[in-house]
Amino acid sequence: MPIDPSIKKIRNRAIVSVLILIGFQSTLTGCATTGTNSGITNSQEATDIWHAYEILPNYHYYFWGPVSQPFYIIGIDEKYQLKSSHWKPVDLKPAMLKNWFNYIDPRVGFSPLLWGALITGPNGERIGLWYSVRDWRRLGSANLGENNQVTVTTPPRTDPRKRLFFFKRHYE
Repeated sequence: MPIDPSIKKIRNRAIVSVLILIGFQSTLTGCATTGTNSGITNSQEATDIWHAYEILPNYHYYFWGPVSQPFYIIGIDEKYQLKSSHWKPVDLKPAMLKNWFNYIDPRVGFSPLLWGALITGPNGERIGLWYSVRDWRRLGSANLGENNQVTVTTPPRTDPRKRLFFFKRHYE
């Protein structure tokens, strides 16, 4: 049975779009991981610390998102000062981490692949730890400023309705 030409056209557009998105993401990832700037880098060491529910005594902890199930958690070494208004400080305890990590959230977009990262300065020094509860592939950014002030941002949020609008507009 021959395939309808309009279905072939839609399939080809979808394949091209996916390839373009992969190329764009690869370019952005490459830009984000090069140079001597501060940053956030995936790390098995950081993941192991978080998954052991280890609270480092010389760290201050913060979260972003709902207190019952935050999207992101960071720990900043006490040698540095977090410069931000959207991170909420928390007196983190191992039981709290265990609850946050083992909570099954039915919301769309959450990944079972939880991952940690290191927050580093321009010389590769460890400034802190990052944990992305929402999706391990989505990292924010970090910058070390004057007087050891650290700015940590969360990844940009994407509205699923905008993605749906894009696909409807281009593929219907």
